Amino acid sequence: MAEIGIIEKLHAFHGGDAHNHDFKIDEINTFTKGVEVVGSAIIENPDGKILMVQSPKWRNKWMMPGGHIEPGETIEQGILREVGEETGLKLKSQGIIAYGELINSQDFVRPAHFIYFDLFCITDNTSVKLDNQELTDYVWVIPQDALKLDLAESYEKTIKDYLLYKFHI
Repeated sequence: MAEIGIIEKLHAFHGGDAHNHDFKIDEINTFTKGVEVVGSAIIENPDGKILMVQSPKWRNKWMMPGGHIEPGETIEQGILREVGEETGLKLKSQGIIAYGELINSQDFVRPAHFIYFDLFCITDNTSVKLDNQELTDYVWVIPQDALKLDLAESYEKTIKDYLLYKFHI
């Protein structure tokens, strides 16, 4: 898959004609949605494997499912809603396992400033139902093997925080 350039990213994001617009560097670095609160779930199945997914929004790199926390939702409610919509899985929250800040990731499709929370969840079901828009592929992997995948920015930290919590490594 060819990498999308910043002009094409802005064109897709803003829905305008990017080629007939003289972009200034300030426009490219503007966070059009301000600071965004997002979250994802590190999901463990009964075999002790974790769910990794791919998203076109993140250059098809491996990550965990998640999305934006909506006004009026708690962090946990928002993550459980987003992950349920994206995977069809029923989850039981074990609590927030990682958090951080990600500013203008080279992996994300547009300039963004994220404050993120990662929720540790367990599931009894391994039958994932992707919508093939937000997420396009998935795999259940041994947590240490997840670190060998081509991960989107910040997800290595989440996996290491999970390993520290679960196995003290």
